[in-house]
Amino acid sequence: MNKDLLKIRKVNSKDAKEWFQLVNKVWRDAYKNIFPEEVFIEKENQVHERVKTFNKKINNSNKSIAYVAEYDGNIIGIMCGNINSLYEYFKADYADLKAIYIDPKFQRLGIGSAFKDIFEKWAKENGATKYVIGVLKDNIKARKVYELWGGRLSEYENNYSKLDIEYPEVFYIFDL
Repeated sequence: MNKDLLKIRKVNSKDAKEWFQLVNKVWRDAYKNIFPEEVFIEKENQVHERVKTFNKKINNSNKSIAYVAEYDGNIIGIMCGNINSLYEYFKADYADLKAIYIDPKFQRLGIGSAFKDIFEKWAKENGATKYVIGVLKDNIKARKVYELWGGRLSEYENNYSKLDIEYPEVFYIFDL
């Protein structure tokens, strides 16, 4: 990879369609042995509708953060989070790193770690002292990354529901 072609920047409204297409691509790769095909088809069919509300849900402020990684002008990674966790169990005290998705061809190059560093700096600047990352229990690849980053597995578990099927979700806690 030519590092000169890699750029990490704040999200903008023009990124919406490419953002969701990347999320869907990464979901297919990460969850191919977890979710049935119908889940991926449903997500792909929702891109047009999700683009319409992108700016309301994905933005940068003192309450939320969203960045993209571009390589040669194409989005190859996304990151977003909130200063207040959306999970009821963590709501009072935790920022929430909601998503880090990296195109499989660009994983293991430090982009996820760069996103984590950006999120941590932002969360500290906005008063957070810790944060949480939720992940499907069966997503072993992502869980290993969060453990390498120093995350501690919480005792709390939740069920993530897709097409009326429950999938166990676990949570990693990080101090800032």
